Amino acid sequence: MRGADAYTPHLLAEPGDGAIVGVAEPNPVRRKAFADRYGVPSEACFDDYRPLLAAHLQADYAVVATPDSEHTVPAHLALEHGLHVLLEKPMATTLEECEALVAAAERAGRLLQICHVLRYAPLYETVKAVIDSGELGEVVTIQHSENVSHWHYAHSYCRGKWRNREASSPMILAKSCHDMDLLYWLAGAPPARLTSIASPTRLTAANAPPDAPEFCIEGCSHASSCAYDAVATYQHLSPLLLDLALKTRAPGAAGAPSPSQPEEAALPRASGWDSWPVTAITDDTSKLGVEHALRTTNYGRCVYRIPDADQPASQHVGLLFSNGVSASFTMHSTSHREGRETRIDGTRGSLVAGFYTLEQFVEVTDHKTGRTRSVDLPIETGIHGGADPRLFRGFLAAIRGEGAPLTTGAESLWSHRMAFEADRAAREGIVVQWKLEPTPSS
Repeated sequence: MRGADAYTPHLLAEPGDGAIVGVAEPNPVRRKAFADRYGVPSEACFDDYRPLLAAHLQADYAVVATPDSEHTVPAHLALEHGLHVLLEKPMATTLEECEALVAAAERAGRLLQICHVLRYAPLYETVKAVIDSGELGEVVTIQHSENVSHWHYAHSYCRGKWRNREASSPMILAKSCHDMDLLYWLAGAPPARLTSIASPTRLTAANAPPDAPEFCIEGCSHASSCAYDAVATYQHLSPLLLDLALKTRAPGAAGAPSPSQPEEAALPRASGWDSWPVTAITDDTSKLGVEHALRTTNYGRCVYRIPDADQPASQHVGLLFSNGVSASFTMHSTSHREGRETRIDGTRGSLVAGFYTLEQFVEVTDHKTGRTRSVDLPIETGIHGGADPRLFRGFLAAIRGEGAPLTTGAESLWSHRMAFEADRAAREGIVVQWKLEPTPSS
């Protein structure tokens, strides 16, 4: 879905920027849909990446959007075939594999770019620009949180493909290597010290209502009060609609709560909704198709009755960077609203930012005068605040030699080091330290 729906649609809007010449996808329904959408001939469609790469199609780059545990081999093979690689995050599920990929890209002389899309989000580009302008003075501390909505956690990290850390990757890596990358980028230096604690999931059999059926669609007496009801999530889209209807800022009133609703056109419709999260559970998004998925897959199962779900309910990471900037990061699974919140305090000013699907804001307050200004942002909505196509355009520009990418595989190593060590620190109860030369404050 990331390869087909997040990045390559740019080529449909701007055909002058290139075309897809081949695809590998094991699911025949999705493979045909992709081929039809992008005009890929049948002889260039494969059920595995090996014959695709062996076909020696005339290509400049490969987009690798396989599951987390299957990033390494196709990325290595693409580099060996002389292709630049846009690789979905996380780049690999072990640090050794990450380092090997970076080394392979250097040997091949090709760009390996990881999809750390938040660097391309207008909001975070603005935050970085405010820091670099000196308006905040020297940055002293960063507080950042990823507020995963309760229903998204249930969808991806209890019922979904990332529910088990060994089978996929730790949630701090799978979900929050974006945030580790942001902290490294905004702090402007590598980390020197890290601590982390995590709390286990509460969505276990021990906490299940005793009379709850195995599948929500079978009729659960708790459906009206259960925030994790699969029928409401996938048939009625109730949690998604409630999430999108929330706003925290009124237009022109910094800091004021707002009862306003998003534009009607921006909200999905429960009937015929042919996108995420419904497309994650079935290729047949008709009413009957969704009902079948709710009766036969984990996505319809009572969220308390997923035996191998072990991702944490929350994780907190403390960081000290080599330039003296301190940072705290919280990832949690029980938010009423999906989004990220950032606060940065410096010697001259403070910045507060909110990053939600249909609402984004940046406010800067000067310590001397007490004045707060709201920073104008481009109107960008959608997953990652419109950053996905911007990242793809940046990748294309970089391989054409028109400008440097905002990040590379080598740069992305730090976010992965931080995520791997945060996972280890939480499990082992240790403090992690890197031996680095001090970096002067910016």
